[in-house]
Amino acid sequence: MNGGIVDIHSHFLPTTLVSALECRDQLPRISEGSGGRLIEYGEGQVHPVLPAMSDLAMRMADMDEQGIELAVLGVNVPGADWFPERDGPAIARAVNDELAELVSSRPSRLAAMAILPMQAPEAAAAELERAAGLGFRGAMIYSNVAGQTLDEPRFEVVFDTAARLGLPVFIHPTFPLSAGTVRAYALMPTLGFLFDTTTAVMRLILGGVYERNPELKLVLAHAGSLIPQLVGRIDYEAARDPNGLGALTVVPSERLRQLYTDTVCVWAPALRSTLAFFGPERVMFGSDYPFWEPERTLATIDEAGFDEAAREAIAAGNARRLFGLPG
Repeated sequence: MNGGIVDIHSHFLPTTLVSALECRDQLPRISEGSGGRLIEYGEGQVHPVLPAMSDLAMRMADMDEQGIELAVLGVNVPGADWFPERDGPAIARAVNDELAELVSSRPSRLAAMAILPMQAPEAAAAELERAAGLGFRGAMIYSNVAGQTLDEPRFEVVFDTAARLGLPVFIHPTFPLSAGTVRAYALMPTLGFLFDTTTAVMRLILGGVYERNPELKLVLAHAGSLIPQLVGRIDYEAARDPNGLGALTVVPSERLRQLYTDTVCVWAPALRSTLAFFGPERVMFGSDYPFWEPERTLATIDEAGFDEAAREAIAAGNARRLFGLPG
């Protein structure tokens, strides 16, 4: 890869969100554990509050070492969705103001996706409008809204607004709807997250989100989640079931190819199948920093054996075009 890399899957934990979570006595919340502060994002599910989540100097040093020129920041799970509807919009606004100030301090190195209070859809659409005026490059939402599916009609206003503004919407996992079946071993991040994001985007597409908004830019986390491996089965079963096509008049794969995705998978055969389905123009470098090691993703891209044009598109070209980034 020549030149700098644009990382579209890079997590940041704003202090305003930390403060709001610390005030909660129910999940999700931030609490003190024997080894330090913990984010409890669902029943039995925790991860440590890592310095790299919020330390800007550490992030800049890591980006330099990893060859990442620019990071498009997205806010850590659990976001603002789990707060009461009366509180979510104000928390999202404060978080976005903090992110805007952060980006303005390093405009050549950082961009950001807005956080949205999806539990209050009209307020979420209004916040997306405001964020666009502040220079945000898109929005990160989660695969369910505190247990509600994204294809509920009340959320349409958010997707309609994103399409009108031309801003990408990044769908990231959260505490999954299938939590009860994957609350063991490491099944939550290995299976639960990917099942939740795949289900969320399938419901959106079969529900007609692209029929209403053909130009909508949806980004699905984790190398297309399960879609590249299941797309043949998806088309086959949709044709067999009288209700399998939902709102579509074409096979599901035709709409699924409109998605964008990242490179987060650390398994070269899976990344090759991701490119084979979506095409090299719809796959962008993502590290999942600081949870995963960017070096592993870079090594996976090398191992996958893509040609130079595809590598350059994945490294930066696709992200710059989709998110409207300079360079």
